[in-house]
Amino acid sequence: MKPDPAEQFEALRKRYAAQIGERVAAIHAAWNQLVQSDWDKTAGVELRQLAHKLAGSAAMFGFANLGAVAHDIDLRLKEWLEHDQSLDTLARQHLAQQIALLQHAVGEYRTSTAVPETNQPTPSTAPSEPPPVPPANTEPAPPIPQPQPPATPREPNGRPQTIVLVEDDREFAAKLVGQLRLFNYDVHLVNDLEGLPTLIRAINPAAIIMDIVFPEGDLAGTETIANLQRERTEPIPVIYISQRDDFTARLAAVRSGGHAYFAKPVDAGQLINALDRLTGVEENTPLRVLIVDDDQEFGHNCVHSLEIAGIHARAITDPRETLNQLQVFQPDLIVLDMYMPICSGKELASIIRQQDRYVGMPIVFLSAETNRLQQQSVLSLGADDFLAKPISPADLVAAISARAMRARYLQRFLIRDSLTGLLNHQAVEEELSREFARAKRLQQPLSIAIIDIDHFKRVNDSYGHLIGDQVLRSFARLLQQRLRKSDLIGRHGGEEFLVALPNTSLVEARTLIDTIRTSFAALRHYGPAGEFTVTFSAGIAGYPHHRSQLGVMQAADAALYQAKHAGRNRIVVDTTAGDTPPLLLPAAKDEATIRTEAPSWRALIISANGIQRRMLRQALTAQGLMYDMIDDVERALQYEAPIPPNLILVDMTQIEGARTANIILLREHFAKGRIVTIAPATAEPRAAATVAFGVDDYLLIPLAAGALSALLDRLSASERST
Repeated sequence: MKPDPAEQFEALRKRYAAQIGERVAAIHAAWNQLVQSDWDKTAGVELRQLAHKLAGSAAMFGFANLGAVAHDIDLRLKEWLEHDQSLDTLARQHLAQQIALLQHAVGEYRTSTAVPETNQPTPSTAPSEPPPVPPANTEPAPPIPQPQPPATPREPNGRPQTIVLVEDDREFAAKLVGQLRLFNYDVHLVNDLEGLPTLIRAINPAAIIMDIVFPEGDLAGTETIANLQRERTEPIPVIYISQRDDFTARLAAVRSGGHAYFAKPVDAGQLINALDRLTGVEENTPLRVLIVDDDQEFGHNCVHSLEIAGIHARAITDPRETLNQLQVFQPDLIVLDMYMPICSGKELASIIRQQDRYVGMPIVFLSAETNRLQQQSVLSLGADDFLAKPISPADLVAAISARAMRARYLQRFLIRDSLTGLLNHQAVEEELSREFARAKRLQQPLSIAIIDIDHFKRVNDSYGHLIGDQVLRSFARLLQQRLRKSDLIGRHGGEEFLVALPNTSLVEARTLIDTIRTSFAALRHYGPAGEFTVTFSAGIAGYPHHRSQLGVMQAADAALYQAKHAGRNRIVVDTTAGDTPPLLLPAAKDEATIRTEAPSWRALIISANGIQRRMLRQALTAQGLMYDMIDDVERALQYEAPIPPNLILVDMTQIEGARTANIILLREHFAKGRIVTIAPATAEPRAAATVAFGVDDYLLIPLAAGALSALLDRLSASERST
């Protein structure tokens, strides 16, 4: 009789639960060592490794809260270990508090016979209260506000970067502010130098745009910046703009710490490029490595070594899963064992190389084979390297990371347009195929826009190809800023661009593209004869109006043709049907139809809690939903979007107690939205209490399987019944 898998898992879980105390005790001892060593990074590495192991295994066995706390410790230590600066007092206090939370959680598990969090009784201590203080030889953990998560790259449609423009020409300044705001920069305009140092200290902007000539002197701007930079530990990026274009002014700009210099009139596109370069935090997406080795323990050890080095790794033991994992995991590099029972590494490499899309995929063999002829034989099949077992973690990381990084750079050159940085024609067509298949599988709408810049040949003929290229780059930048990361953007050829909007109706697509059209038409470009503006036309079509990718593309192209012949600078939406009833525009729907339809959810997450944000992002992405994130209710009340969100997910700490009035403010600002409380699983009674004060529902973190889907079903049902 086969053993029951559920019983086997329960036995493993109980065995793991019995070891939790030892694991947390080891973490606590490593923490003490770190504090006593005056934050020596060697001790930090040991603590991070222990936290990383706990984070990876706790959630697997049902201890999700414990895993979430360990994961937070792991991430914060990783950030510290990878940078030179020391941790500030707030960060150290937060780590001490998280260590105390681990000890507190162990005590709860022991008193509840190690039952996972999902079945635990609610403790009497509210989670917003401080956990027990660590022993005396650790740093104290007084109650402190939840710290902001580490700075992340600016997300599309997210909160703008703050910059300061110092310019005494008020008319010129007003025009420039308008141009900068089109690209989602929050501009503080200052017309004189008085009080500037105080303002800079107060708002700590991402950059300063500074004129040079002021009534105080012909180089007063550079002198002011030099004084500002001297009193700072980290200089602020500075871009100078001036009527002066002489060597003396440029030298003074460099000596004062300036990073860029533009002579007036300033081309907004070039200025934006400089701002992006100086203020944008480039997203470091971890390298991805797939390991195929029938030795499960060895594979897990490799994954562990690579993960510590910041490389996202996955190990499988069955070679038959490889092609599926290549498509799902999308690694930058694959590591193969040479000898496996189902098929050899050489055979698997041949299977991979048979497919055009994986011809450039780096393959590294990692095997105990010492015969040089055998090693050379795998290289002749297209393998990139052969590494011999045993191999130290340091050597493994060095060999793998160098090849994976080089492969990623080469892949970028292959799929990206060199001028705009967008996906090129072939790459965007391939990605569109995947999005189309996904829309069919999930039965979600997919809207496609084909965009063409109006009279672009005239721009090239009148102003030259260099100016024309700058127009294309500015337009690409605007698309990247205004659309989501989940949207697909590519240069389809010449002055034609393709945009695919997953889970977006035709009505929503038209609204989004039309806001971009308006902004682009307002953007000023500069040529030899002065400033000029450019417009674009677009055709939009989608699934399920048309059931095939070719049908959608032909319909969007036909709609673009109509827009061109109707006078340009406009958008035409295809409403013809293929082999399925069309998606009706709202004006064509009667009230009964609207009542029976499930709403198309767009979420706004209001939370400064990094764990909450990460879990909700993953869940919303898995549901195919679009979302934005804002730190607090105050900023949310200033939030505006072309299509307002209708699902407001707000951290409980921002709407309970003295902040209950925030519920009313959110109701007024998001009149058509449903408000949902986000709360820890241990605080469910408090979360339920917020419903009595006017929220629509609550969602507990960590999310149970299907919790978000169930919430959306409840909200949809109540929407139809009203």
